Amino acid sequence: MTDPGAILTPDQRLRVFVSSTLTELAAERAVVREAVTALRLHPVMFEAGARAHPPREVYRSYLAQSQIYIGVYDRSYGWVGPGMDISGLEDEFRLAAETMPRLIYVREPAPDRDPRLERLLDSIRQKGELSYRVFSSTEELRGLVQQDIAVLLSERFERTGGLAPRESEPADVHRLPVPRTALLDREADLDLLRALVTDERVRLVTLAGPGGVGKTRLAAAVAERVSAGYPDGVRYVDLSAATNPAAVGEAFARSLRLRTSGGVRSLDDTTSFLRAKRLLLVVDNFEQVAGSAPHLAALLRAAPGVTALVTSRAPLRLTAERVFTVQPLRTPPPSTRTASAAFAAGFSAVQLFVDRARAADRRFTLTDENAGPILEITRRLNGLPLAIELAAARVPLLPPSAIAARLDDQLSLLTRGPRDRPARQRTLRDTLAWSYDLLPPDAQRLFTRIGAFAGGFDLAAVEAVAGEDDTDVLVTLESLVDAALVEPDTVDEPVRFKVLDSVRDFARERLADEGDAVRERHAAHYLAVAANAEPHLNTGASAEWLERLDRDHGNFDAALDWLLERRRPADAVRIGWSIWQLWWRRGYLDEAVRYLRRILEQRDLLPPALRGRALVASAAMEFVSHQHDRARPAFEEARVLAREAGDNAVEARALGPLASYAAQAGDFEQARELLGKAYELAVRTDEHWLTSLFHSRLGMVSLRTGDPDAAALHLAEAQRISARVGDDLGLVVARYTAAVIAVARGDSVSAHESLRAGLRESAASGDVSSVGLFLVALADLESARGRWVRAVRLGAAAATFQTPSSVLWMTAYVPPWPTLGEDNATLRQRLGPDRYDQARRDGERLGLQGVVAETERGDDVHGGGSLRQAQGRLTPCVRAGPG
Repeated sequence: MTDPGAILTPDQRLRVFVSSTLTELAAERAVVREAVTALRLHPVMFEAGARAHPPREVYRSYLAQSQIYIGVYDRSYGWVGPGMDISGLEDEFRLAAETMPRLIYVREPAPDRDPRLERLLDSIRQKGELSYRVFSSTEELRGLVQQDIAVLLSERFERTGGLAPRESEPADVHRLPVPRTALLDREADLDLLRALVTDERVRLVTLAGPGGVGKTRLAAAVAERVSAGYPDGVRYVDLSAATNPAAVGEAFARSLRLRTSGGVRSLDDTTSFLRAKRLLLVVDNFEQVAGSAPHLAALLRAAPGVTALVTSRAPLRLTAERVFTVQPLRTPPPSTRTASAAFAAGFSAVQLFVDRARAADRRFTLTDENAGPILEITRRLNGLPLAIELAAARVPLLPPSAIAARLDDQLSLLTRGPRDRPARQRTLRDTLAWSYDLLPPDAQRLFTRIGAFAGGFDLAAVEAVAGEDDTDVLVTLESLVDAALVEPDTVDEPVRFKVLDSVRDFARERLADEGDAVRERHAAHYLAVAANAEPHLNTGASAEWLERLDRDHGNFDAALDWLLERRRPADAVRIGWSIWQLWWRRGYLDEAVRYLRRILEQRDLLPPALRGRALVASAAMEFVSHQHDRARPAFEEARVLAREAGDNAVEARALGPLASYAAQAGDFEQARELLGKAYELAVRTDEHWLTSLFHSRLGMVSLRTGDPDAAALHLAEAQRISARVGDDLGLVVARYTAAVIAVARGDSVSAHESLRAGLRESAASGDVSSVGLFLVALADLESARGRWVRAVRLGAAAATFQTPSSVLWMTAYVPPWPTLGEDNATLRQRLGPDRYDQARRDGERLGLQGVVAETERGDDVHGGGSLRQAQGRLTPCVRAGPG
């Protein structure tokens, strides 16, 4: 019950407290209110409150009930109340410090600012812990507030648990890129695109335009505005690193966190997963793989609830495509030579220049004196946002008049690219060359070498790959950040860095002369990174280390490609052996199979021990892809090589699957013997995840040879080991196998509990493939209990999480489920077409958290017996299958 003495805010939605002076910033307060309301949040402002209470009590109570703090400041320090030594503005700022994120907005220029406010703002800037933005107009403030709150909600709150993620998506789903600039002069574009994307007749919208024009920024803004209309949310797919159709499928599957296999095309897995989804798919950088456009068209035909918003330098030329050409920012006409600051501020290109110049030098302001040069700069750069950012970043070094003069002289000279490129592409490239030429030699070298990276990178990587003994890499890297050629990726900790694709392409052009040496250092560094991570991947810290490896996924691919191109498969094996759990546990099997097959094409260059490792790794990937004609002989050969080399880990990994083949053939004695040997070897190597897996397999062998009690003991130990070492896959196998054994023993209660525990754990880790596995079995148990509506709902939900590869993957490790209930045709007959179809539709909409809640609820109104009543109806029968 609410405290009757509490002072409540006007409503109880997520609340944004706005702190500012009341009269000086009246217009700004109105704009902030509109921006917050547009995001469907509630603005909390002091003057809106009841005046029956002392002011400090009111704003303290309002702060206590708010979740986000916004401070807007100009010149005034605010009113200092009786008995106070600081103003209400500063008091509000301090009170918010411990309870909520704070967003600070400061009007510049602000002549005659109160020294007390200046001291407060200086302390905020020096600490560098808060979001601190400057603005010059109310419209600029509106854009900043909307952008910053959207980023805060999508990033900070989901990371810290302040807000729950959308029920139907894993918390770690790949999110939209975080914008670094305000969205200027795009309101009309946003309105048109929002109408297009939400039109049920439109399935594919392409944002077309040259590099640097702002396609990704606009796509992110559109997605943010329309996301509430998609029950399954927004998914982001970046194709910048994809170079062929196979890599396209891998990029889609990786972004959607799907398990893949060598036996099914990744695009088929993606299509299967999306078939029943209702979401917006943002696909970035499609120009990289324009030939794959028909595959996207086929995907959209198979998934009627999915809309694709694509960015590309050229249209995809598909029948269903609606093309929206992204125009540059508004610039003055060529006849403009001089103008006032007021006139210049009306052009969005100028607004962006001023915003980025202030980010580089907070003292910078737009004046009548510099308005003319800035207008000339933005006109010369054709309004391209990236080109304008590069020029504005030079303000601390050059005044706008000098920048304009240099651009006027040099853009016509820096024509190093093909002249048949469109004018705006030449403009961007020449601006990059201009910015590059302004760098000192050590910064030019560092920037060029950064072209070796694929994706983001951290400081240690830059020092190892691009640095020199006599260069202060951190200082030089900071100069590249100041020049807007590199940007910090603040989402990750520790801080990483990234470059835009257009910038990376430019750096790679200049890498040619020393490219081999730099790529050699790049491969050596990521070989060391992989080796450093390997010991942590079989521990309770696995999740953290896997996340680290996944951030450098593109760099590992680049290193492997380089090593294999140079015919150095031994080092490629060393990387693959160290990061195989990234491939394995994140389900990137198609990628693993592709690289391992390339390695084995050079097997004659491998020493026997490494050949054994390559063979067992390749065989394991083929095994879970059900490519048994490839897998079995590779396991046999790997076993021999491992025994000769004394490599216990490889021999154990080969013996386990060979035991499964023996069990499939009905030779349980050989299966038990092989598993026993494998278990001994795994214990010697501290491969705890393997010991858990072997316990699960020994449990099934015990069950099939008539000893269900021994089987139950093995499974209890498998679950204990996997839970202790944080082995998600081993725990999935153990939970599911334990449920199969419980059914065989006639214990439906234990089976149900094992399945529910496995479902909860899989949902918590974002392992949606395993979620589908557990749901199928739970649906069957519900059907056996006569709870047919819930059985249909859970079965329909399972289909939304499963793909062909996930089914292949899991059936390679878990025994087949002993079907107890009715099939779909019988359930449809029992419920009638209308109730059955409604139950299926309801199940498809449950989402990840919904299915967990559904299985945790007790008996529902749809009838059916309890678990214990159903126990007597269970048939203890287990069919033969992989053990």
